[in-house]
Amino acid sequence: MEAIKNLYLRFYFIVMALYVYLNKGVAYSFLVEALWLMGIILLFLNRRRYTFYWDKRIKLLLLFLIVSIIYMIKGAISYPLMDVIRDSFIFQYGWFVFIIFLFQEDKEYIWDRLFHIYKWFPIFALFNFFLLYFIPFFETFTVFGKLPIVLYKYGDMGVHLLICTILVLFNISKLSPKWKATLVILIIFNFLTLAAYSRSGMLSYIIGIFCFLYFNKDETITLALKSLTKHIPLALLIIIPIYLTVQVQENFQGRAVGFGQLKENITSLAGTPEDATLEKNVLWRLLWWGNILDYSFSKEYFATGKGLGMSLAQTDEVITSDEELRSPHNFHLNIMARFGVILFFVWMYWIYLMMKPIFKKQLGTLSLAISCIIMAFLLNASFDVFLEGPMGAFPFWTWVGLLFITDAQT
Repeated sequence: MEAIKNLYLRFYFIVMALYVYLNKGVAYSFLVEALWLMGIILLFLNRRRYTFYWDKRIKLLLLFLIVSIIYMIKGAISYPLMDVIRDSFIFQYGWFVFIIFLFQEDKEYIWDRLFHIYKWFPIFALFNFFLLYFIPFFETFTVFGKLPIVLYKYGDMGVHLLICTILVLFNISKLSPKWKATLVILIIFNFLTLAAYSRSGMLSYIIGIFCFLYFNKDETITLALKSLTKHIPLALLIIIPIYLTVQVQENFQGRAVGFGQLKENITSLAGTPEDATLEKNVLWRLLWWGNILDYSFSKEYFATGKGLGMSLAQTDEVITSDEELRSPHNFHLNIMARFGVILFFVWMYWIYLMMKPIFKKQLGTLSLAISCIIMAFLLNASFDVFLEGPMGAFPFWTWVGLLFITDAQT
């Protein structure tokens, strides 16, 4: 059994690396779903030796899983089974919390794998940008499903870049001076790129790193930060001329790399955007969210929501160019629409329990880092379809599990 567990754990982080490096390009590989199923089987086989860290957060998570299963059974009566199962994974990916806890004794190996994955992430992110926008072949080259293998959601990239930055700070002694300088250059360039394409990615990175550094009390992290920041002036001298000369076509949202787009994105966060495309995007989301709030507080949907199986974009009569869009660009309102207002407030309470220790300064350095990473996931999920699919849900619930492992061992 131990040999099987070790093989599974290695496979776990191979899949993690693929989803971190390729993102949406491997969304339809179903590797995460296969990993999920194998993990459930491992949990069953190890049920007698399995010990878990129980507190209110875990009990609420278990509630979400049970409610999701009940809704799945109910939805299967009226809608295609595959659509119902697909929607149920809004919570069912949460089983990864229990799966990763099965390996709590392998914590050192887990952290080593995570660092090695994210140490190389800035290089893969830059390589991805280059392939997608400078080599036309990769605009249509697919491996899994209909999506190009190098198609990356930049909101997701902001979260992963935050994880990279934090893990680098934790492992600064393992990096040579050249690696440090290289990573600073790549992190800044990738941040400027994603910030032009995604406001949620930019916001998730900034708020996540600010909270981590502001609430950090560990002198080693402060020294690590100084070790990296001394490379920033040289990095900017290299990055700014390159960034100014990059000329790429606009993406499907009408955005392209450049300080002009970056300025528009920043100002749009503070008020009405000057760019008509940005304003249209904001209004489209607000109208849909307002519609969800309106019917969710009606007698018909207040307690139970609409359920699983239907496309909310169709039932809410939302005009969208994406025929496969099933959920609003807000994970929390997706919960409200499908499960009702009561479960939505339970979910909000769960988030409160997860985030409260940050602002009460009750966390050790590692727990603080993980909590800030989880915060970044939740922020990005507030503006995008993120935690509904494997690209965001798999790493998110893994980090939630790692937080519980850390809490259990302190």
